Amino acid sequence: MDTNAAPAHPQPSVNPRWATGCGIAVALLTALVVLGAIALAKFEDSLSQHGYVKGPGTVVEPLHAGGTARYDDGLRITVSPPHREPDNSYSFTITYDNGTGRELRPGGTSPATGLGTTGGSPVVVRPGKALDSGTPSPTPAPGAGHAPVPAPGMTFLDGAASVTALTPPLDTEQKRTVPVRVKPDREGGLVTVEVAPKSPGYRDTAYWQFPLS
Repeated sequence: MDTNAAPAHPQPSVNPRWATGCGIAVALLTALVVLGAIALAKFEDSLSQHGYVKGPGTVVEPLHAGGTARYDDGLRITVSPPHREPDNSYSFTITYDNGTGRELRPGGTSPATGLGTTGGSPVVVRPGKALDSGTPSPTPAPGAGHAPVPAPGMTFLDGAASVTALTPPLDTEQKRTVPVRVKPDREGGLVTVEVAPKSPGYRDTAYWQFPLS
């Protein structure tokens, strides 16, 4: 029996520092890959953001009172339910939440055109459905020979307070609530609220439709 045989070589032990360094490197590489994927997704998403309303809030699918219009570039607009005042007027609020990453002008640059009862203003409140024309036509009076009954109208009250809140620029990641108070010529019926915040590019008008009663 050969007692002088060389002993088997022991397996080299793993260097703990080397293993720790490899683990850290793998973790860092994984984090960089994830961050890169997130950045690429945000970049691709930004290329497709053109100020369109996502989901309800269009003229063919108006929101109810209390609903929020969500734009694909991060802007959110909410119209609160109306509250009836003692003088038979109605008050509600419009809240702008600017998540676009850039400054917006909810009321444009001219206080004189911020509010309206027909299309074209940043905030329009008018009688009727969203799909109706912004200029309502007179309704026929019953019986022959009678003049048409004037179409119902809408009057803004406390307009100065609305314009004061609506006109200044709205910084990114900021919210603003604009008070609105209107008095319809007739009680009952539907009202449409159109909100068209001004921005450098294209932006959809958002629509709400609800009863004032």
